[in-house]
Amino acid sequence: MKKKLLSSLFFILFGIAISYAQSADLGRLLQERDQLYHAYDSLGKEKNAFFGGRSKKDLQNMILALHRIISKDNEIIREVRRTSYQKESNLFGQNRASSDRIYDLDQQVTSLTNQLKRKNTELQDQQAAMGDLLGAMRKLQIGVVVLTALVIGIGFYMFRQRRK
Repeated sequence: MKKKLLSSLFFILFGIAISYAQSADLGRLLQERDQLYHAYDSLGKEKNAFFGGRSKKDLQNMILALHRIISKDNEIIREVRRTSYQKESNLFGQNRASSDRIYDLDQQVTSLTNQLKRKNTELQDQQAAMGDLLGAMRKLQIGVVVLTALVIGIGFYMFRQRRK
């Protein structure tokens, strides 16, 4: 029962560790744990007592091996947590950078929108001024045409008066 429990714990930790296998320390720790488990397994097969049973010394060695395995498992868990924390920190940093970039782009969009509104207002003002100028110019042109016609009419009238 203990062997099944230990081997299943090993495979669970190994599975977790594989997903976080970026760390070289984690691979080393897993190899060391595997060696400790094989040492425990070989101690479990030893039977040095009378009548082929396990002696007190055999059991003490097995308990010591289990303590070493548990200690190594704790090291593995710490390494997995450290690696996980680093990944979370990197993701948090990336999220922060993305949020900052989005905020900056949003500010640029707002600034450009305000500039566009100002330019549109200026353009409308200039178009209104241009309309006023065109109206004044038309009036001036009409005035020039009327005055020209009047001058021509007066000139023609004077020319006819002199001939008579």
